[in-house]
Order: sequence, then C-alpha cells, then structure tokens
Amino acid sequence: MKRKNIIYFVLILAMGILISGCSLSKSTSSESTKIEVLDFSQKVNLKKASKPIKEDANILFVGNSFTFCNDLPSTFLNLAESGGFTPNVSELSEGGYRLELFADPNDELGSLLTSALNDSKWDYVILQEQSRIPTFENMTEEVMYPNARKLDEMIKKADGQTVFFMTWAYKNGDNIDGGNIKVSTTREEMQTQLANSYIKIADELDAMMAPVGIAWMRAAEKYPNIELWDEDLKHPSPAGTYLSACVFYGLLFDESPVGLNYYGDVEEETAKVLQQIAKDIIFQ
Repeated sequence: MKRKNIIYFVLILAMGILISGCSLSKSTSSESTKIEVLDFSQKVNLKKASKPIKEDANILFVGNSFTFCNDLPSTFLNLAESGGFTPNVSELSEGGYRLELFADPNDELGSLLTSALNDSKWDYVILQEQSRIPTFENMTEEVMYPNARKLDEMIKKADGQTVFFMTWAYKNGDNIDGGNIKVSTTREEMQTQLANSYIKIADELDAMMAPVGIAWMRAAEKYPNIELWDEDLKHPSPAGTYLSACVFYGLLFDESPVGLNYYGDVEEETAKVLQQIAKDIIFQ
C-alpha cells in the first residue's frame, strides 16, 4: 500500500526567464572563468547512513518541479516497496522553490516545513536546490549554503539526516544573456558546477548526497538513445525520474536497485539499464 503524504503541492511550470522561479536580485556578474570539467566516470565518495537502515523509514522530499515532475517521491516509494521496504514518504514541493524560501518560517512553504520538522521525527530529509543557483558562485555562497546550513540544523533537531539532491544539468547546458548576467556553459560544464557545489556543502555538513546529476551524465554518455530530459530540455522525462529514484533507493537503503520489478512508466529493458547505472554509482 502506498504511504505517501503530500504536505503541499502546487504545479507551477511557468518559470522566470533567467532563473526558474528565482530572480537574481543579487548582483551576478558574467561567469567567464574557465570551468575544468569533472571526469564523471570517476568514483564518487558517498557518505553512508549513520544509523541502521529502517524498513519503515520516514522520508521527506523537499524541492520544486525537478522533484514533483513525474512524481519522483511516488516512483521512489514504489521502488522501495518492490524491494521489500515500507517507508513513509512525504513531499513538500512547489514550482521554482529554493532552499532560501524553505528556510524562511514566514514563507508559506517555509512555515509548513518548519512545522513538519518541529512536529515529527524524520530519518531522511532530501533537499533539492533550484536548478541554476548552484551554478553561480556568489549565489551558492550567499544564498544556497547559508540556508542549507540552517535547514541541516533543523533536520538534525528532528533526529533526521540531511540528504542533498544533486540535480542534473540542462540537456544543452545553460545560456543566459540579460542585464548584467552573461553565461554560456555546456552540459558538462553546468554539471561540473552543480556537482562541485553540492559536494562542497555535503562535505562541510557531513551530510549524505545523492549524485543524481552524475548518474545522468553517465547514462547520457553511454546510452544516448535513452531520453532523460523532457521536451523543455530541463525537466526530467519518465526515464530521468526513474533513474533518479534508483539512485535514491541505492543510497538510502544501501541496497542495489538491480533486479527490482517496478519499472514505472519506463520500458523494462530501459529500466534495467538505469537500475545498473544507479547501482554502479552508489556501489562502485
């Protein structure tokens, strides 16, 4: 039986021109520094859960449309149940939201998250930042990190473990040319920026991190026929969501997703390929 609670869910796919759902109110200069692209095939050092894995873990997804498109929490829940786990999965998401708003108790969703963390105990709270913020150094340092630290402290008080959701680069990279912002990055460069930002804060806070974006890079390189992106080239296709859920399954339960018989909206053979990619990145 599904046990997924939607604390708050608003489907908003209309995003801002520069940052989806997030204006760059802070001065953001041209990002022209040469980006040294990561080798996405290399081993990713991941922190394991600090407590014994619970079959009925309480898990909260906190994010925006990258989380609720194709219903990642439910996809994860169905995978978990096919593997013999019975987690209680909750979701707090709204289009364009960012950690800055979730950390604000005066914001509507921030208030709901504050109440959820104060009133309940959580095993894992998954934090997904807005998709562009981690690619700007000043936004990362001045906006993402302070609020990640605040939320991490709240999560620990709720007896939970913070799990950062490293998102994926846009299919064709990023291109912004407006006002004082001029950015042009390839997919590999954008993913490098995202990966470096998430890895740094996860290391600082000794938190867990789901390397979803790196899993996407490996899948796109090895299996270009599997379409991970939706038509807008930013949001996930069903295959992209399924791969993301497989990564979370492997990380949170410390078990390989290979062999699970839940395939969601993905063809069986494709699902098996994505299961293997997730296994390799978690257990390499």
